[in-house]
Amino acid sequence: MPAYVETLPPDLDARIRQTFSPGETLEAAVSTDIRIDGTFGVEWIVLTNQSLRIFPESASSPRLILPLTDISRLTGESLVGGGAWIASTPGGTLEIIRYRNAQRTVFGKLAAYLSDGIRYRAATARGEPPGNPPVLTEEAGKHKRCPTCRLLLPEATSVCPICLDKGKVLRRLIAYLKPQWEAWCLVWALMFAGLAVHLVPPYLTRPLMDRVLVPTGIPAPTAERLTLLGWLVLGLLLSQAAGNIIGIVRTRLLVRLGTRLSHNLRVQLFRHIQFLSLRFFDKRPVGAIITRITQDTASLEQVLVDGMQHFVVNILTLVGIGIVLAVMNWRLTLLVLIPVPIVLFLSRTIWHYIHGRWHRFWHYRSRLTATVSDTLSGMRVVKAFAKEREEIDRFTRHSNELLIADTDAEQTTHTLFPILWFITSTGALLVWYFGGRQVIGGALTIGTLMTFQAYLGMFYGPLQFLSRMADFLARSLTSAERVFEILDTVPEVRDSSDAVPMPAIRGRVEFCNITFGYESFKPAIRNLTLDVQPGEMIGLVGHSGAGKSTTINLLCRLFDVNEGEIRVDGVDIRRIRQEDLRSQIGVVLQDTFLFNGTVAENIAYAKPDASPAEIMAAAKMANAHDFIVSKADGYDTRVGERGQQLSSGERQRVAIARAILHNPRILILDEATASVDTETERQIQEAIARLIRGRTTFAIAHRLSTLRNANRLLVLKKGEVAEIGTHEELIAKNGEFAKMVEAQKALSSIMEVGR
Repeated sequence: MPAYVETLPPDLDARIRQTFSPGETLEAAVSTDIRIDGTFGVEWIVLTNQSLRIFPESASSPRLILPLTDISRLTGESLVGGGAWIASTPGGTLEIIRYRNAQRTVFGKLAAYLSDGIRYRAATARGEPPGNPPVLTEEAGKHKRCPTCRLLLPEATSVCPICLDKGKVLRRLIAYLKPQWEAWCLVWALMFAGLAVHLVPPYLTRPLMDRVLVPTGIPAPTAERLTLLGWLVLGLLLSQAAGNIIGIVRTRLLVRLGTRLSHNLRVQLFRHIQFLSLRFFDKRPVGAIITRITQDTASLEQVLVDGMQHFVVNILTLVGIGIVLAVMNWRLTLLVLIPVPIVLFLSRTIWHYIHGRWHRFWHYRSRLTATVSDTLSGMRVVKAFAKEREEIDRFTRHSNELLIADTDAEQTTHTLFPILWFITSTGALLVWYFGGRQVIGGALTIGTLMTFQAYLGMFYGPLQFLSRMADFLARSLTSAERVFEILDTVPEVRDSSDAVPMPAIRGRVEFCNITFGYESFKPAIRNLTLDVQPGEMIGLVGHSGAGKSTTINLLCRLFDVNEGEIRVDGVDIRRIRQEDLRSQIGVVLQDTFLFNGTVAENIAYAKPDASPAEIMAAAKMANAHDFIVSKADGYDTRVGERGQQLSSGERQRVAIARAILHNPRILILDEATASVDTETERQIQEAIARLIRGRTTFAIAHRLSTLRNANRLLVLKKGEVAEIGTHEELIAKNGEFAKMVEAQKALSSIMEVGR
């Protein structure tokens, strides 16, 4: 069944299908309880592979039948308490349907699917490569469930711990061991050698009892018994020493291999994350990503260092000791095996019960990590609003959830497994009873019984471990799959196979009728066309949400346009290597981010090999040198987390110095002089004036007076170009820009009077 088909009333389902053409199939059917006129009433939107229909629930025929080929554009418009679909058709603009805010996710995904289909058909009609056809997937906005078992999935992942194909994950994990296959062969050889050596001590117990301590038959002379005692004890000493040495060598080698693999996987994961698109980070909490990089990769080390060696060693031990026990006394061996099927059955039965509790523990642990990351990152805001107690309460609440989940999981584990061990140990009691009867009856020597019990102790240890192996593998392999899930995530913005290297950009930028929306059905930029010459300064003006930041995000290729092209020096930026493009774009943002290091390290971030003289020259051009040298440690002053040890104006000038040292061909200034005092603004403006010389510059500013020197101003309104021209031309035009200037003047006058 398609992912978006709600349960249709039988009579309505029949009426809908009667209107289908030959070959027409149902793809989606979703209801809304708001009519097109805004009144309450149920309507159904029915999507097929050929058309879009609107059915009022009580009507005998559809209110609207719209062939998909007639829809040239579909957008979503926000309304009070809901939204609406607006379609562009040959007959004009048409409002199709309305829906409540609670249904925004479903209708948003459907609209995105329709919009993707419109672009696909348009590209096919133009003879251009259309890419992959759109696919209607399950709702992403809801908390996702496993498609197999329908259990809720952990946040920010599609991995179901219950339905996880552990064999597939383990095979993939083993593939990482191939580069070190010689070392792993040595580990296996040491495992076999260690097993053989550990089987020796119990075997020596029989002659020690039957010939030395409690001899059967006619005892040997005392001197001979003492000599044999010495040799047997020496044999025990050598076998134990050899076993320990082999175990130490094997474990050290395994630790080295496991930690190396964990390191390589951690680095690979972090490297892959660096090249993922911004949309990936928008959908996932930072704390959850940190958990993947640190804790989940560490779990893989446990699989290899603890899991693999113990699993293999215990399997070999079980087989080896089982053979020895059967050879020694097959009747007693059968008694040993009586509880084994019961234990294995119970282990498999209770595993899902235990795993559900550990699954909840992992979920709450990830949430607590995200809470800590969120609070620490926003500590200044917390203190500014005196919300320390609220944050403590929030942390305590989430920590208490983790406490309850952890306690429940641990108590359940430590209750059920001792019960399993008790059932298992009943085999040893049976051996004591029936073996003791044989010793009393003379059919079995005390040495043989003691040797049998010694081997039995070695037999039950691996059996107990293997009964918990399923739980151990569930924890570790789920972590492995969560890591692989990120590694398998394909960046939305990728270098094309025919990417053009552009080591030197001149700076011409062309926006060719571009349209883009963070949600494809709701464009943030529509039909933007602009030709910027090298060295030209363009001011981007408009109210919040007009599309200014979106425009520069597209220029930096943080996202790819839905329609049209952005060209740099005549080349579509989708055909320029991202590293070449971004290495020649400099950005100075309003919310300047500095790394937790020294001032010099932050300035040199764009050019790590810069000399102290170059760093100082850049700081002087940015009017930052004076305040830097006035600090106790000068250029070695640590700026703190996110640069919080510096004022906002100081951070801005450090960012400008960083951009100057970067020496970009295209410069982006996003509110670079916001929230600073007049003197600091003057210094920043002087630095910016030096920075923009000879560079193509895009400047965003709400203080319109700061854009007087721009060659042209681009006024955006609701994602579309409202006006374009010089400052004087737009003032004379008395249009949108002039209204914004007058509004700012009026606001300044009000603020002046308020003083």
